[in-house]
Amino acid sequence: MSRTIHRNFEQLTDAESARSALLSSGFPQSSVKLTKHTTLPPSVATSTVGNLLDSLTPGGPAAAAAARQRSGAMLTVDIYDEDERDKADSIMGGYGARDA
Repeated sequence: MSRTIHRNFEQLTDAESARSALLSSGFPQSSVKLTKHTTLPPSVATSTVGNLLDSLTPGGPAAAAAARQRSGAMLTVDIYDEDERDKADSIMGGYGARDA
């Protein structure tokens, strides 16, 4: 069974470099997703969905709000075991990754 880990990067270039390193080390392209931090324009739909997802974010709404204020990007990696998690964390950590 796969799990997903999320790591934030202060700089987009660091996230892009980490993504390239993950792919070079054997992680499938389909299991590594890079998402740029952007602020969505306020609307009823984004507020509703945002509030719903904020409650599911580790650390709750306060952590989600803090993450939205950051520039940079987030890498999402699908992993299948602890060895893959350690490998992904080691690679991303080398580029300044922080827990999401």
